[in-house]
Amino acid sequence: MYRLRQPGHEFSFGDLELAAAAKRSNKIGGTPPDSNWTTKTSPGDNSTEFISEVIPKYPHLPEFISSNLLLIKRSTGDGDYRVREESNYDIRNAVLVSASIVEETDEKTLPQYGLLGSFHPDSFPQLNGPEDDRIFVNTNIPFSAFICGVQGSGKSHTTSCLLENCLISSPMLGDLVEPLSALVFHFSEFTSRASYNPSEAAYLSVAHRDFPDHRAASYTTVMVPPSNYYNLSQLYTRIPKVKVHPFKLKPHMLDVGTMLELMAVDQSKDKSLYMAQVTKTLRDIATERNGDFDYHDFKQRLNNQNFDRTQREFLNQRLDLLESFLDLKSSSTDLVFGTSGVTIIDMSCPFVDSNTACVLFKIAMKKYLESSVAGKMIVLDEAHKVLIRQQRHFGVRVIVSTQEPTISTKLIDLCAITVIHRFTSPDWFRALKTHISISSSGAEGEDEKTLFRNIVNLRTGEALVYAPTAALGKDLAGKLVKATEELLKVNIRKRVTWDGGQSVVCVK
Repeated sequence: MYRLRQPGHEFSFGDLELAAAAKRSNKIGGTPPDSNWTTKTSPGDNSTEFISEVIPKYPHLPEFISSNLLLIKRSTGDGDYRVREESNYDIRNAVLVSASIVEETDEKTLPQYGLLGSFHPDSFPQLNGPEDDRIFVNTNIPFSAFICGVQGSGKSHTTSCLLENCLISSPMLGDLVEPLSALVFHFSEFTSRASYNPSEAAYLSVAHRDFPDHRAASYTTVMVPPSNYYNLSQLYTRIPKVKVHPFKLKPHMLDVGTMLELMAVDQSKDKSLYMAQVTKTLRDIATERNGDFDYHDFKQRLNNQNFDRTQREFLNQRLDLLESFLDLKSSSTDLVFGTSGVTIIDMSCPFVDSNTACVLFKIAMKKYLESSVAGKMIVLDEAHKVLIRQQRHFGVRVIVSTQEPTISTKLIDLCAITVIHRFTSPDWFRALKTHISISSSGAEGEDEKTLFRNIVNLRTGEALVYAPTAALGKDLAGKLVKATEELLKVNIRKRVTWDGGQSVVCVK
């Protein structure tokens, strides 16, 4: 007897279910419709009742056949059908698609997409058909993008274009069946209102002056530190349709890990007695309350501790910092997320360090990921502390925008798109070239020199885009052409919303 099913032994899923049922009870009321099974009838406990017992001709065959149900079936059709099926799979999961791909692909495979700009199809001589140079972002799948460049190179503009594609439904941009929501983290040095620039994402609420009747984001909400609410609200409310609120945490949003971070407890370095008591109190709460945290219970337990005056003063300083971000009176606006809207968490404040901002970002992101809104998009605008490995599990699109790619090179490995705007730093180039593929048309050294020269010579709004899954078209044989090891030179399109990041010049 053969160990695995041989050709000619075809069993349906129903046959396998009947076989399993027969083995469990050894009693069934019918015979499987297959010649590989025989039936034996014998008297039951009652002489007038008979039991049909199914006996397979090959006793152990069903167990081995059932394992085939776990295998992923590949197409067994003709060559053309197999090529089409594989192409549809690649297109469905491509981050960038060309105009020719959009025109040839059905809505089921590519339900929504948005215009990013134009590329140079003549760089791919294997492409067959008319040269339509438009390139689109596939907004139906979770993706991550890393955008870098010096100030004034078009980095923020590109970020805003990606946001528009995911938030605003417009025939000018493409097809957006289900608009997403967006959560933007912004963190930069704040010295004065005169020198501070609000997050570029706030301008998504206003249509561009060239397209005054065009749609914009349905809402834009900015959450800022209470200690810098006055200054930031004065800046953001200059932008029409933008609402600003102090960012305060509801006590139910806290947990033990968050408390340790917000109170700046470093268990490996902080050896003070009062912080050891704080850590023990948090550990006791976690044990007794099964992970639930109650801030009022926590504070009462600390009040019952016998701290001396100095210890009490240091503890109160940390509690004051913590309570400045807590909404103990339930009077602040809660975080609410909706489709086609933007929520900005701007932690720019002289009294908020990078560690505190990171903790607050993570709390906001957790609430965002747990929200019921379907499509999610996270933008890290000069905020590099939050990683993006969980994007596919939550259906999240993530954009990292930075002027210093050397700070967050590990993020590049996690991104499906790398957008490189103009820069002149050799250090930046060395950091990037280890994470992107350089086409080796000649000697490696010459290729690197040419690539660096091309980056330096990029104009504002131009970018080199590395997207290995990009579907660019078909060749003469009908096979999909992808930008596997190529850098696409892309001219980023105009915005349909207000461009608030234009450089200030003396003479226009």
